[in-house]
Amino acid sequence: MKKIFLIVTALYFAYTTDAQTTVLNEYIKQGLESNLIIKQNQMALESAQYALLIAKGMYLPTISTQSRYTFSKGGRTIDFPIGDLLNPVYSTLNDLLVSQGGTAQFPMVENQRINFLREKEYEAKLSLTQPLYYPSIAINKRIEEQKLYMTETEMKQYQRDLTFQIKEAYYNYMKVLNYYDLIQKTKEVVNENHRVSLKLLENNMITRDGVLRAKSEVSKVDLLETEAEKNKEMAKNYFNFLLNRNLDDEVIVVSQSENYLTLDNLELGLNALQNREELKLLDQQIRIMDHVADLSRSEMFPRLILAADYGIQGEDLKIDNESDFLTASVVLQWDIFNGNTKRNKKKQALIEKQRIGFIKEEAQDKIQLEVKQDVFEVQQQHKNLNLAKTRCNEANEFYRIIEKRFRLGEVPLIELLDARNNMTEAETQFIVAQYDYLTSIARLEKSTAKSLQL
Repeated sequence: MKKIFLIVTALYFAYTTDAQTTVLNEYIKQGLESNLIIKQNQMALESAQYALLIAKGMYLPTISTQSRYTFSKGGRTIDFPIGDLLNPVYSTLNDLLVSQGGTAQFPMVENQRINFLREKEYEAKLSLTQPLYYPSIAINKRIEEQKLYMTETEMKQYQRDLTFQIKEAYYNYMKVLNYYDLIQKTKEVVNENHRVSLKLLENNMITRDGVLRAKSEVSKVDLLETEAEKNKEMAKNYFNFLLNRNLDDEVIVVSQSENYLTLDNLELGLNALQNREELKLLDQQIRIMDHVADLSRSEMFPRLILAADYGIQGEDLKIDNESDFLTASVVLQWDIFNGNTKRNKKKQALIEKQRIGFIKEEAQDKIQLEVKQDVFEVQQQHKNLNLAKTRCNEANEFYRIIEKRFRLGEVPLIELLDARNNMTEAETQFIVAQYDYLTSIARLEKSTAKSLQL
């Protein structure tokens, strides 16, 4: 049995720590590149980048063109009695000319009816609008910059969470895989015990109940094998799911290191407060509330805009000195009174800023508590690992002694089976302790936002 235990132990430590780190880091890289939620976050980041470009574009002038051809009929008119005004004068002048031997030269004029709408009209113009003084444009740009930074930070936060999930899933797969291999080795042992018990029964060295007990152990291990097979496949499927791979893809397995991680509680706590994305997001929200307050205040100031039009117009499409036109305006807009809505929006933003500040204080306390709990968990898991390793060695040695005495006929079969059960349980605890320790380190990396190397 000692040889079997050495084989199991060799499975754990077949690779170096560097090999484990390289393989796991490669899987993490694959997960960060292919995970569907990461891709969604990347699209959100691109959207935020374009939102910032839109905000910057508000500084630039707006140039547009417009053309129209209008046909009108009817509508309002104005009567202009030009005939009633000029005809008496013209008649008098004509009479004077005739009396002096001349000829009448002034024609009679009819009264005019003028339409407000031209019957035909064409207009084409190029319009330019340029903000000269518009404080809200600069503030909106700063708000979009903060939103872009928040989107980047949210993506980093999810990447940190996903990194932990991948490590946890990988260690869980290693745990169930090693347990499955242990069950295979145990199966060989119980089958051998059953074979030996049958030989002993044939030689009248044990009773039938000993054989039945040995057969029961075989059935028990078969049940454990079925459960271990299911857990192994489920763990592999979940790991591949996180990497957005085919669920049945094979996973490269490496062993874990026995090195102990030295922890500095104060340094880890400070690192978490400096680098946790949750706090950075709250800082950005506070800055955005400052900008919102500035935006509300800026809307109380006047706004100055330059507007210019150049084009042609007339009844027919032609370009000459009589048809083209140019207009330019400087527009001043100032909201003198708006029910104090801008002032109240500013106060609302400042209150929201204070609320977010309290949320940040609470988040800092929670993060410090989380880091301390994770540090204690790592320390406890390391103690558990050492105890499990010691027990595993002792159980293995005890089984070796009992097996030797059993073959000499000095101990009953039931004592051998109990020793084997104790050894299997000890080796199982050792496997669990190994990967629970690694998982606790991964969880500490997540809470401190710091990579920890064994």
